[in-house]
Amino acid sequence: MQARVVLAAPHRALFLVGTLALTLGMLWWLTVLSGLYFSTPAPTGGMVPQSLLHAPLLLFLAIPPLFFGFLLTVFPRWMGFPDLERPAYAPVAALYALSLIFATVALVTGGDFWLKPAFCSGLLANLWAYGWLWRLAIVERREGRGPTWHSWSVLGALTVGLLAQGLMLSFLHDPANGNVMLANQLGLWGFIIPIFFTVCHRMLPFFAGNVVAGYVRWRPMWLLAAYWTGTAILVLGMVYAHFGSAMPADHGATHVHFDNVAHMLGAGQLTALSAWMTYKWWPRGSAPALLWVLILGFAWAPIGYGLALLTAWGVPLGRASEHALTIGFASSLIIAMVTRVTQGHSGRPLVLPLVGTIGFVGMQAAALARVGAAIHAENGPWLVISAGIFLIALLPWVLRNVAIYLAPRADGRPG
Repeated sequence: MQARVVLAAPHRALFLVGTLALTLGMLWWLTVLSGLYFSTPAPTGGMVPQSLLHAPLLLFLAIPPLFFGFLLTVFPRWMGFPDLERPAYAPVAALYALSLIFATVALVTGGDFWLKPAFCSGLLANLWAYGWLWRLAIVERREGRGPTWHSWSVLGALTVGLLAQGLMLSFLHDPANGNVMLANQLGLWGFIIPIFFTVCHRMLPFFAGNVVAGYVRWRPMWLLAAYWTGTAILVLGMVYAHFGSAMPADHGATHVHFDNVAHMLGAGQLTALSAWMTYKWWPRGSAPALLWVLILGFAWAPIGYGLALLTAWGVPLGRASEHALTIGFASSLIIAMVTRVTQGHSGRPLVLPLVGTIGFVGMQAAALARVGAAIHAENGPWLVISAGIFLIALLPWVLRNVAIYLAPRADGRPG
């Protein structure tokens, strides 16, 4: 009975796996940081440095199940197709669950051997979902409908994500190649953030228009084109910086110049674009808490891109921009979007529960602490504080959601 409940809809199993992966990943990272800076008991790790595993675990194994739980639900609805059946999403959830098991064994025992099957399982899960989403997009075009540009934007981001995961596996095969850094950059700037951005463009004005009196739904399609233009420039600079290190010495000045110019152009355009969108989407009247968490979560986008712009100008900000986007933007939106889907698809009212409020407020505090740590030369105690706040804020929300995913809908309807 419980297996049928968990697999009754795409979001149930995938949100279940994703929230557990996010929680366990942050618990592991908190113990690693605490051991490093406060000499508390911590996993010893293997030959691959633990500091190089934190970002890939979140980017490729923890966050994707969460947005696939959403995408495999809404993709057919965006295009006017029936909901996907179990063969489309059950293997995705099973493969991500398998990757979570392998990754947990690797992190707890320090066995590098288990990292490859963990990331391979994640890649296979991504490919399975990718194939089904492409199938819908192709059928839509064959039937002479669409195109649904939000779907194509997501597919573009997923394509970059597959490239990033391939680079991560190449690093695990040969850690000397250093591909993990480019994998992380592509995974964040070209994969994770564009998906959240696209979903916000599609859903945020729609939701706001339903709950705010007199709200004007503003979401012109040129925003997606402008966003991808800025993202392409930014990512191109990162790719050039990675492979430019192998260029002859006389190309060094050109390499540095192009890298900085690309970063400044891309980050500048994305800062201005996301700031304008935040302004246009901001409710001018009374709005429910579930909308405010979406708006405030999105407001971290211009902050993150603005910090990236300052970094490109030479301001020493460390990894402030990355964590403004991963914790402030992505993690806040995870709380907001997963809560909205979980409430609505479990037969509960579309309101922000107390654990959602705690989780969201905690994410803001964790983001501020992590950005502050980056600005102050990656201050160790503040890194621990940020990870601790993140985990403490997340745990009650996760426990409530897990109980919902394991139980039938409150209204007795299927799904």
